[in-house]
Amino acid sequence: MAVKEGRALWVESQQDGILRGGYGPEDVKQIIDNAKDLGVNMLLWLVKARMADTAPALWYPSEIGLSHEACYDYDSFGDAVKMAHDSGIEVHAYFSVFTEGDIEAETVRGKKAPLVEHPEWAVVDRQGHRSEFVCASHVGYREYLGSILREIMDKYSVDGISIDFIRYPRSPCFCENCKENLKKKFGLTVDQIVDLLAGKGFSLLDPEHLSAALDRAGAVINYYNQNVHEAVEYFHTIVKSYSQDIKLSAGVFPNPRTAPSQVYCDWVGFTEFLDFVCPMVYWYSPDYYRQVIARLQASIREGTKLYPGISALGVPHALAGENINYLTKAPDMAYVARLVDIARDVGVPGIAIFQYGTIFGLEPGAYTGRKWGTPVAGDIQMLYERFTEPAIPAHAD
Repeated sequence: MAVKEGRALWVESQQDGILRGGYGPEDVKQIIDNAKDLGVNMLLWLVKARMADTAPALWYPSEIGLSHEACYDYDSFGDAVKMAHDSGIEVHAYFSVFTEGDIEAETVRGKKAPLVEHPEWAVVDRQGHRSEFVCASHVGYREYLGSILREIMDKYSVDGISIDFIRYPRSPCFCENCKENLKKKFGLTVDQIVDLLAGKGFSLLDPEHLSAALDRAGAVINYYNQNVHEAVEYFHTIVKSYSQDIKLSAGVFPNPRTAPSQVYCDWVGFTEFLDFVCPMVYWYSPDYYRQVIARLQASIREGTKLYPGISALGVPHALAGENINYLTKAPDMAYVARLVDIARDVGVPGIAIFQYGTIFGLEPGAYTGRKWGTPVAGDIQMLYERFTEPAIPAHAD
């Protein structure tokens, strides 16, 4: 009898193939066959890009949003769902939520990029520069994403929706919406907020006034976190209104103590809306990886499965060799296999590997690039040996 263990694999390299041209059913079949042979039971298949400087953001033939033209000629996602299900593998539509990418993307079949039609949705920094991120405060954008979710669930028999980039960039937003909200709620200007979040002058304050300043900063941080929280709750409502069997998951920053203040993603707080969560514990040293996932396992709510992310990217972290918590070099296949072993030893119900193309030796393409697409060195047989026993996802009913 199959064991219960989530074995998720992010799939992004199909975008490289689409951009090269001539992408067809045989290319999708190769991914499904490789995943089945490896023993994977879940594919997190990218349908909305994390960045779109190479193409429009959607990678299926959408009638609502801006899709790559080639997706109307061949629906690779539709084939992926059918082929994966025939092989006993779940498919979760994987969205980079608050990233929209290139506002200069060409109009496709009369549709424009969302940030062209709605420039007011963009995250704006202190200097007034617009980001490729969308601010989570905009209900209109949430509703647009909701229509995309409904379209996906109407068109395809997906097993889940996986949300990534469910956060702000590493800075607060000062779009007109946020400036108005922050002034109304807290009476603070942009400059005051910047100084608060930077702790400017805090060292000169006595304990009582320092406490008040920290409380004001905390209120601002909570404002941004609440925007993200409400978006996740909204997505949960939409997904579960279709079927309780469709799972909602999220890829998140691994440190739940710093994520709320760095990127305004209090993901422990919104795990009540998730069936499983994938903290992207990338490039951590094995010892630190063990510590972190053990703490995370104890902190998330009962009923939400923890599938920690494992980096299979063949490039080193910026802190490699400088920080004891990080791997001293680029990950290799032995590292990936060891982290699978540690996850099982800790007792988490599954793992998620980033990503398909790097463990199967595909070279970086126009979408993945070197940072996200460099193959991991070593023998993939190490992974085959760890997944010989059949498994069903741990979140399966």
